[in-house]
Amino acid sequence: MTLTQEDLRRLVRRDLVVAGVGSLVAIWSMALLLAAHMGFVSHLTAYRVVAAVAIVVGLGCVYWWAAGPRDMQRDRYFVLIPLLLVAGPGIYSIHELGAGLIAVALSSAIGFFGAAVLGMAIHRRAS
Repeated sequence: MTLTQEDLRRLVRRDLVVAGVGSLVAIWSMALLLAAHMGFVSHLTAYRVVAAVAIVVGLGCVYWWAAGPRDMQRDRYFVLIPLLLVAGPGIYSIHELGAGLIAVALSSAIGFFGAAVLGMAIHRRAS
């Protein structure tokens, strides 16, 4: 499938918006956890909000990456950056909410996913 120049431009713009907004939300979630630890916000509320935001950002990034053109997925890894940024605060939050074993499993899954994406990107650049 070949994209026209205008379609490619639109795809890149939307990918940059997804990556930028998702990264800002991930940074905001880290700031919310910091505010909770400093006593400005309730810990329970912060953990719940960050866990929910992490799920939404993570699923949104994976959906946007998978919904794009199949032949360009190997070139669009930067759309997944917010997922990897929000994973830390999200996993920490669900751990603090009492999901010990689930948090470890998710942490491992996100870590392996990030390593696989990085490995594929390096392999793609080398060939």
